[in-house]
Amino acid sequence: MSTPRKPRALEALEIVALAAGGALLVYYACRDGTSGVPAESPRERKTFAAARAEVDPDPGDSSGRRAAVERAVRELISGVALGQIDEGQRAEAQRGLVALLEQWRWGAEQNRLTAAAVIVQQVFDQAKARASSAALSARQLRAIEGVARELSRELLLLAAGSSPGADGLSGVLPAGFERVVWNQLGGFPYREGAPLPDEVLALDGRDVGIFGFMLSLGDADQLSEFVLVESLWGCCFGSVPEVNQTILVRVAPNASVEYSAAPQLVTGRLEVGEAREGGFVTSLYRISGATLHPVESAEP
Repeated sequence: MSTPRKPRALEALEIVALAAGGALLVYYACRDGTSGVPAESPRERKTFAAARAEVDPDPGDSSGRRAAVERAVRELISGVALGQIDEGQRAEAQRGLVALLEQWRWGAEQNRLTAAAVIVQQVFDQAKARASSAALSARQLRAIEGVARELSRELLLLAAGSSPGADGLSGVLPAGFERVVWNQLGGFPYREGAPLPDEVLALDGRDVGIFGFMLSLGDADQLSEFVLVESLWGCCFGSVPEVNQTILVRVAPNASVEYSAAPQLVTGRLEVGEAREGGFVTSLYRISGATLHPVESAEP
């Protein structure tokens, strides 16, 4: 008897660690020679060092701090994508980010070290399986800007000792929707076939809103469904979320959305309960008729 093929949604969850990296780097990791913007020296080895300000920066200047950190992260991603910054420079890149945070007097020493290590590890680890580009297209540059903006936000949060998870985000939900949080949905040990907590079962059929990050099921354009997670960090480091730590999101019929690395507020009708395909549990939570509301992340 042949082994049944795992359903598409389950396969996506099992490789979610790779999917997160693909989602973050899907645009700039591929070659696009039709609209390329050539680099000055695309293959020349580059020394990464976060640019230092000519004058001592004011730690109260939040816009200046965000711009400086985002610029440094964008330079790091671009250098890795072009093959100018390689694995041998991982420690150097980490020290550069730490120095920048010190320059802005942001965060405690140990938090700076941890934050820089997390960001640099993510960039290098997600680039391992991808070919570097000889040049960056306009589309790749736009994608890098978006990713750098999100990673710099999380770098600052981690350096300040805060969590970059979606439960820490805030915003106004549309009328008629109640907020649910990841700690509520994933705050219990899930066992297949076991009864779910009463407070979780009570959410079935309700119109809810939840903040999270998108993982595509393959494509990055014109998505009709995707997986929502609380944070991209665990996924990017190879820790596959439990089924109660993911939500399968389906947008309204005849509608589609594009992937974004930015946090999203997702609203729609929540369905609670094990969904199976081919004998496998493919999801525990589903949001149908979903609408996405981009979140303007509060920067530290």
